[in-house]
Amino acid sequence: MTVVGNRTHVPVVTVVDEGTMLGFLKKRIHEPVKQQHADLDHYPDMFARQILGGEDCDEISGGQGEFGSRTNPIPVNGSLGEIKYLAKLRGKAGNALFFHRIGSVHSPATEHSVDLYVVVCLDGTQWNKLYFDMYHPRRSNRAPEGYTLMPFNKRLGMDLPMGYGVNELVDDFPHGLPDMLTSVYGSQAMARHSREWLSKYDFTRPFKS
Repeated sequence: MTVVGNRTHVPVVTVVDEGTMLGFLKKRIHEPVKQQHADLDHYPDMFARQILGGEDCDEISGGQGEFGSRTNPIPVNGSLGEIKYLAKLRGKAGNALFFHRIGSVHSPATEHSVDLYVVVCLDGTQWNKLYFDMYHPRRSNRAPEGYTLMPFNKRLGMDLPMGYGVNELVDDFPHGLPDMLTSVYGSQAMARHSREWLSKYDFTRPFKS
């Protein structure tokens, strides 16, 4: 306390909760939840209600084992949520992923079927299988081991609804992907970039789908 003339000045001390401070410092991964909910407008009402009624989480409560495995699938909001999540994943070298959806399989972690994707980094490394549970109101902020998620681009103001992959089976993956990218997204640029990466590196698959 400081006395100046007849006035008393008391210093103001602001106390910031540690959790709040960490919240400010933590980078946003995905677009705001309100925007994620807007994606559900693309789905039938009953399906959208199932998604909104799902567990709001980064990892489902019934999951066991490695995150992203069949027994611990990644929670996202619908098939578009799968695409947006995969488009933000980066491998150990910082490269984006080629990906395609193999199909749906049973998981002991959830009552719903889960989607299986095969992924590989653009430089031919880190072949993997990732499983997704699409019945959740938002996308997980957690990345599988060996990967990172790109932070939300505030300048762009949205997560891109496309990546170097599709939510359907691609023959001769990843070599058959460029034509599929043109067919699904109408993007000649993405197809051209994909061919450039495919011509530079070896994409011998270490496992059968």
